[in-house]
Amino acid sequence: MTLAEIIECEIPRAMLERVVTDQDIIRLAERGALFKPSGLSANEVASRVVERYGSHAPMLAYGLYEQTKRTEWKTADRLIEHFIADDPEFHNHQASLVSRLPNLPLDKLNEFLSKITGQICQIVSINVFGRTVLGTGFLVGPDLVLTCKHVLKHFPTDVGLPNPARVEVYFDYYLGGPVRTLDPDLPKARKVALAQNWYVDSSPDTDPDGILAPLPPHEVPRVSGALDFLLFRLAEKVGLQTVDRNGGRCRRWVDVSAGNIPQVIRFDDWVIIPQHPEGQPQRVDLGRFQQHDCTGTRLRYDTNTAAGTSGAPCFNQDFQLVGLHNAYVGPQQSPIFNQAISASCIAPLLQRHLTSVPVVRSVDRWSVTQDGKDPRVILGRQSLLSWLRASPADYAGPLTHRIYSACADVPAAGCTFSIDVLEAEGRDKKLPRAVYGQRGQQLPSTAEDFLLSLLRQLDIDLPAGETIPYRPRPLSAEAATIGKLNEVDKLERWISQELPEWLGRTIETHVQKKIDIRDEAKKAVQTQIRLGQEVSKDLRETADSTEPVIVRANAWDFAYVVLDDLRSSQYAGPGPRTELKGETLRLIAALGRGKSEAEVHPGLKRLRWMFLGYLPDFVPAASSDGGGATVELLKPEAVGAQEIVVTFERMAQAHARMKTGSDIYFPAVAKFVAGSAVSDPELRLHALQTATSNYAKILLKELEV
Repeated sequence: MTLAEIIECEIPRAMLERVVTDQDIIRLAERGALFKPSGLSANEVASRVVERYGSHAPMLAYGLYEQTKRTEWKTADRLIEHFIADDPEFHNHQASLVSRLPNLPLDKLNEFLSKITGQICQIVSINVFGRTVLGTGFLVGPDLVLTCKHVLKHFPTDVGLPNPARVEVYFDYYLGGPVRTLDPDLPKARKVALAQNWYVDSSPDTDPDGILAPLPPHEVPRVSGALDFLLFRLAEKVGLQTVDRNGGRCRRWVDVSAGNIPQVIRFDDWVIIPQHPEGQPQRVDLGRFQQHDCTGTRLRYDTNTAAGTSGAPCFNQDFQLVGLHNAYVGPQQSPIFNQAISASCIAPLLQRHLTSVPVVRSVDRWSVTQDGKDPRVILGRQSLLSWLRASPADYAGPLTHRIYSACADVPAAGCTFSIDVLEAEGRDKKLPRAVYGQRGQQLPSTAEDFLLSLLRQLDIDLPAGETIPYRPRPLSAEAATIGKLNEVDKLERWISQELPEWLGRTIETHVQKKIDIRDEAKKAVQTQIRLGQEVSKDLRETADSTEPVIVRANAWDFAYVVLDDLRSSQYAGPGPRTELKGETLRLIAALGRGKSEAEVHPGLKRLRWMFLGYLPDFVPAASSDGGGATVELLKPEAVGAQEIVVTFERMAQAHARMKTGSDIYFPAVAKFVAGSAVSDPELRLHALQTATSNYAKILLKELEV
């Protein structure tokens, strides 16, 4: 697929706009023409953006890859070829991977991979013979990594490392490389050192392993006891840190408790392996379980692996840990199977080293900047952060989860900043958004124009021949004179019932659209034949099917509609304003709330509304039963030392680095910053944010980050 085709078919317009805005290749005025309601279709927007980037198109592809790599990995794989052209083997591998997907639920697989990939690490070491040894490992505790014993075979276990730089561990290694020695150039990866008391536990390896022939009886106990695992400790509790160092989802670790380790694996069960083969960026491959070895301690499967994969976790189709990859089976030139040590054998030996840790799944965001960039802190805003966390939880949730309002009486109170928080929370998610106001497009004055602009921003293209329900004909002069109110009723019914019902159906059709995967399966068959690989039975059946093979392709689960700079007609302050009035107001009222919860179409309940400036009269404030909107009153004069302390604490939690004395140091710094800020409400918040962001950079150094 061309880059423009990938963007048109798989990249939400809001995500594309985020990347284009961040990279600033296209000037602001041109971006406005591209992304505002200029009548451009998704195809036209994609083509014009790529054309405008010109020779910088690889930069665009990379930016989109960064946005999709954790949750839409199939899309991310397609983008790779548009910014890396010197690794054809990698692309062949990815094409082969795609060929194995038809029978797995992609939505659940994406969800699993978005979590697990951050728990996998690349291990690089120089052994006592001066040879570089590569391996894969994975977190099984906040600071505990499990890998194969033979990966770090020649390092002493009873003392600290003779030279700590001889072993390096990298998380989030998705791009760059390949790694060939210590200190590779991996600017996007997260390097974590080993603890001084790094060694925790191990079981010896056996050489050779992966023997195909039956073992002599006297050899069975020796091989059964050689489980080839190593458990070592990191210098940081990286599992408690957030993946994005500005907050959000915590990295966590693989659950090796008894409940997550299946005792039985059946023939042809899936074996899913996230790995770093041959020092390459992290890849995921899938295959099928074939057999146990004669000791019952080894699993054998046809999943693709290579040198450097040793230590990778193996998961089944229920995403449970089934093994620790450690060897190939058969001749090196042409292995028959690949092999893992059964997780059911290793897990009991790990339990004495694992301690119960409170489950912290996320940390409230403390900065809106991209990971690695200078912070731009969030002061307060707990209601917004909580709402953004709760709003996706239930598509048909209560009004309090579907509507948020930031209200303020003065300019520069932080209402528009809510959009920055929204974008930071959705930076790596397929999260469409439509923004109206100073930061977006002007609010259309007619119902038809509003719906058309909304559909464009939500990446919904109407099928050929599909149109918005026609507006009722206007009242004739005679009808107006004699007061034929039923004509007026038709217009109101069109706005409050027909249009919302139509939009709800349109959203549901788009969100739950289905695709025929036979063409993709045929391409996968051709790829496997070209690579000399055996074509699986289920893939062949899919490709050769005479009937459509339909899968659900969920484009997005929910989307945000933002109305910025809302001002009532009584607002007397300076600056921009967005007025809700006329039929657009009545339509938005019907789309967001309807006459009652029962009358809101399920498709419309997938929309999350943000009213920035004030809460419209047609929406009640939140009540104890969840019947109203979530409302946050923004008062710059009320932001002070306590809000700054909370920001510093979130920063420390995101890095899992709360140093001794922070309970005294943080308040002292916060009190100084708050006390030096100007009192003018229209200037205060910006001054506080700037000063707090600068001190946050200093504190990060104090935390040794």
